[in-house]
Amino acid sequence: MLKIRQINAENRWISVCKPTIKEQHELVTKYHVSDEMLEYAIDPYEKARVETDEKRGITLLIFDVYVPTDEIPAPQTAPIGIMLTEKDLLVFTNEETMFVNQMAEQTLEAVELEYGNKLDFALMLMYRLSVEYLEPLHMIDVKRQRLQNKILQRTGRRVINESMEIDTNLVYILTSLRGNVSLLMEFDRIYGHSMTDQQADYLDDIIVEAQQGLEMAQMTSEVVERVSDAYGKVLDSDLNQTMKVLTVFSIVLSIPTIVSGFYGENVHHLPFADSPYAWQITVGIAVLLMIVTLVIVLNRRWYH
Repeated sequence: MLKIRQINAENRWISVCKPTIKEQHELVTKYHVSDEMLEYAIDPYEKARVETDEKRGITLLIFDVYVPTDEIPAPQTAPIGIMLTEKDLLVFTNEETMFVNQMAEQTLEAVELEYGNKLDFALMLMYRLSVEYLEPLHMIDVKRQRLQNKILQRTGRRVINESMEIDTNLVYILTSLRGNVSLLMEFDRIYGHSMTDQQADYLDDIIVEAQQGLEMAQMTSEVVERVSDAYGKVLDSDLNQTMKVLTVFSIVLSIPTIVSGFYGENVHHLPFADSPYAWQITVGIAVLLMIVTLVIVLNRRWYH
């Protein structure tokens, strides 16, 4: 689907969402998009980067955006294509990233008020998309704090699942933010000298926002990693304590078997073997040895 809007008298914004074969041909023939650039722009698995075609005057930015979703597990980021040609700005989206078009509509109104051009439009859109990472990062940090409190209170599969969910989300966000920061730095290196002062300042603001989001994600990731390590140590400690308890019980419970075994084999000359109270005495000996064993274990702190 192609949707065309005027940015100003010279520039157009072309929204491209899952173009058909006919629409792809139209983009190549009418809007002078190269086949190679078009293939990059519509690929849903492209990584964030800058591609240029100097002969045709085309610059393609593969920019990762945050995708709100309730599906768990699900990727939290996805790429969009922002293509600058000689006269047009093309934004490539798909079903997953269609929300960007609504954001672009709102951005276009601001560009029209400021009498901006296609580059102003692209910069404003990337700024808004960069800021969109901050709220989910804050929510992830809130989840991390709740998870940390749960670990202090109890352990269980639910805590492990929540930790895994946070780790997965952070992996997607960290990877995308690193790619976006590298993309923006490369874009600044290539085109920064040809921008106006206002555009250069705006690009600097975008880089700052992207770096701020990256730093937040890295900090949260490090804290989650340390919390996970601490949780692992708690589980190891609980397991060790359980094994100690089982070991002590095994030792203590083996004593009655040993004592009764001696008397059950009819070994001659055993003390109290011929006593009418032999059974009670055998039980008493076993209980006494069990108590002595427990005292020895507790005094030597084998249990702790």
